[in-house]
Amino acid sequence: MTEVIQLESFKRKQAAKRGFRPWSKRFDDKLDERTKLSDLSDETLLFLISPGDQNIFALYELVMGIKNLGTASDFFQLDKSGKMEVIDISIHLLDQLRFECMRRLNWLKSGAEQPVPIVDLVDQYPLMQKDGPSSIPLLEKSHPQYQAYDRLADFEKETFIRKQIPGAIEEFKRRLRD
Repeated sequence: MTEVIQLESFKRKQAAKRGFRPWSKRFDDKLDERTKLSDLSDETLLFLISPGDQNIFALYELVMGIKNLGTASDFFQLDKSGKMEVIDISIHLLDQLRFECMRRLNWLKSGAEQPVPIVDLVDQYPLMQKDGPSSIPLLEKSHPQYQAYDRLADFEKETFIRKQIPGAIEEFKRRLRD
């Protein structure tokens, strides 16, 4: 049994090395199989949540490395289902990164942080997507628009949270500059 556990641990470490290899060259963070979103530096987080192609490319690199699908440049060689898997997981990660930004701004209720290591967010994506809207964090009562949020039906709250993302990115960027 010990050999099975060690083999799984070895596989996770290898997946993390493959996935984080490009990030280790780009970012100063210490990245391994235990790294969570909350472990990322503010600078790394800002890069990953900012609009543009570079952050999506970085997420593709991570997902493809962890899934052992090659490098991001191999993305266009994947079959349709492989491309969709990489895109779906990358979008899910982007959501989680943006929620992490909002958590750091104290816009989301405490306990909203993602406790799962990044490698597991990628590997366990099919299981996590079944959670659906329940995985959307709740707005903190101190947020200036909390009263409007609180009056909404539960199914409208996800949209409200997502509409806060551009403002959160700008506020996060402003705080990093100050």
